[in-house]
Amino acid sequence: MIFHDLLQEMQAKEQKVSIPQGFQDYVSANNLKANTAASISIDSLKKLPKILRDQNTMVLRLGSRPASNQTYFSLVKTDDVKTFFFDDSSLFSQLQPELFLPNVSIRSLFAFQLLPKVTETSVVNLAIASGLMAEALNLEDDKTIVVPATGQSTFTFNFKPLANENVVLEHINGQVEIDAVFVAKRKGKEHLFVIEAKHGDKFDSLAKHKLLYPSLSLLQKLPSSMPIVPVYLRSIKTPNGIDFYIAECPYIVNQQDELYSLDTLIPCKMQALHLANY
Repeated sequence: MIFHDLLQEMQAKEQKVSIPQGFQDYVSANNLKANTAASISIDSLKKLPKILRDQNTMVLRLGSRPASNQTYFSLVKTDDVKTFFFDDSSLFSQLQPELFLPNVSIRSLFAFQLLPKVTETSVVNLAIASGLMAEALNLEDDKTIVVPATGQSTFTFNFKPLANENVVLEHINGQVEIDAVFVAKRKGKEHLFVIEAKHGDKFDSLAKHKLLYPSLSLLQKLPSSMPIVPVYLRSIKTPNGIDFYIAECPYIVNQQDELYSLDTLIPCKMQALHLANY
């Protein structure tokens, strides 16, 4: 069990958050063998190692450090480890997807009907191109089709894993993937929408840092007048089309003295829409 010794050390020291350390150094010091990505790159609750689930503990990747080619990590203990995840059943199970009829030309959506299998990227593009995302997020009517940006790079930022603990973690030069980001107006004001998307055939879960990390990566590049709206999109293929479940989180703004916490990233609005024949 990879994290057994560290969990015992945290318990002995009464730590809620372990001191960041290099994963390969930790593995070597404890005579262990482990895959870095499988051990500390956790994107859903079911992928969290059982020993951590049983101890209500989350593992977080924290990038690298100067003169080090290994990935750093930290363990975070809480009363309920589910607080670090978006749980689809809790968020969406009471919603009945409403039929959404696109108010755009058949021509603009024709290419999506040719794809034998949709990917998470194409699902996001379909939601935006059809106007479904604008409907769900109450965006102002715009004749131009928003083209989302996507990509990955290394970013550095600080955050609090637990709001009620005076512990700040540094994510330094760590790779962050951004599924989709676009700018749109809402209530007359420009907002930056950051989308983390997951596609499948049933409900699952998503680690909250998969949405917070991209948001904080871009936040430092924005003026305080432009808020970021983190959005979790879960799409599910059905026999008649695609169900889109959208969970919007409270906006965050660039304030130098503001540190955002992972456990308080809680959706404030949920909606479900159905797009037929895709």
